[in-house]
Amino acid sequence: MATNIIMPQGGQDITEGLVVRWFKKEGEPLQRGEVICEVETEKAVFEVAAPVDGVLLKIVAPAGTKVPVFAVIGIVGAAGEEIGSDRPGSASVPPDQAPDIAAIRRRAADRTGSSRRVPASGRACRLAAEKGVDLNDVAGSGPRGRIIEKDILLHVEKRKLSVEALRGRSTPLSSMRRAIARRMGQSKQTIPHFYATVSADVTAALDLRDRLHRETGADISVTDLILKATALALRTFPAMNCRLQADQIVWLEDVNIGMAVMREDGVMVPVLTRMDRLGLEDIARRSAEAAALARAGKQTGVEPACFTVSNLGMLGVDSFTAIINPPEAGILAAGRIEKRPVVKNDDEVCIRSMLTLTLSVDHRIVDGALAARFIAQIRHHLENPLTL
Repeated sequence: MATNIIMPQGGQDITEGLVVRWFKKEGEPLQRGEVICEVETEKAVFEVAAPVDGVLLKIVAPAGTKVPVFAVIGIVGAAGEEIGSDRPGSASVPPDQAPDIAAIRRRAADRTGSSRRVPASGRACRLAAEKGVDLNDVAGSGPRGRIIEKDILLHVEKRKLSVEALRGRSTPLSSMRRAIARRMGQSKQTIPHFYATVSADVTAALDLRDRLHRETGADISVTDLILKATALALRTFPAMNCRLQADQIVWLEDVNIGMAVMREDGVMVPVLTRMDRLGLEDIARRSAEAAALARAGKQTGVEPACFTVSNLGMLGVDSFTAIINPPEAGILAAGRIEKRPVVKNDDEVCIRSMLTLTLSVDHRIVDGALAARFIAQIRHHLENPLTL
């Protein structure tokens, strides 16, 4: 029986993907789990595996085709098997699909955090999609403020003039940068952020890292130490291991943490799964693999995270506050480690390696007291590394 190959969503709010290339031709045999094509979304390049053994009966979406997520891009089946003409996705997908007007209006409403439909004509919506215009940025001149086609044209012209008035050059935003701009704007507009900052004495943690490197050769980074401490704190405080979706709190069984990875064109956040069950050496290995894939524009999984860790200490940043990646519950920002004079319990002043951590949480689902206990638990694990 023929089986459809679908376009993966590849992340929250992703609506379409681009078929980059096929590794198999029609009629060629393949095995379940074998990579048969690559697709690209706003977030990354994903490898798509064959769902079953068989042959590639049909390539529905050739390389270079953009299709909606969950749409059929290919069909796998037995050699010689016929595909019915009424089979979903058996017809070729046109390279330039007509814009989904309902989706355009929905995204405009999502940006404002309101369920109110943005009043706009169908022609205005299609032109806005073509020109990359957000309906929220356009003033409507039609009846009751409805946005019409000429409003989009006027907005585009004004935007062009404002760019030309600047001394410099302009380049369009990349798909990744557009996704970052949309999600970070959504986060700051719709999520009430609450912040808590602590300083952690990581002297003993650094000693443990160096000792493990001497004994096992493991390259454990400061980020790995923070990831493990955060995973254990999430396990201790399950009320932090959740996501807000619509008007419901979704409690996650697994402790999955996003790790912010810097790229020249933006930031990717691969998700490291079940982190509370791993030792430091396993975390170091998996985080290095995930970072390498992210820098290459790829990621292997799309499992949901409830929390993200972002470390800018290697760039000399003392401390910073990070923006929550919706719909996650929070994000931890780590600065650089620096030697500071510290007064111990016996009033003795000594030099210690100190790390500043700033927690950002969604105040709709996390109260201040919980945030304080949670970040204190992270500090406890970092200051007592034998618990890691």
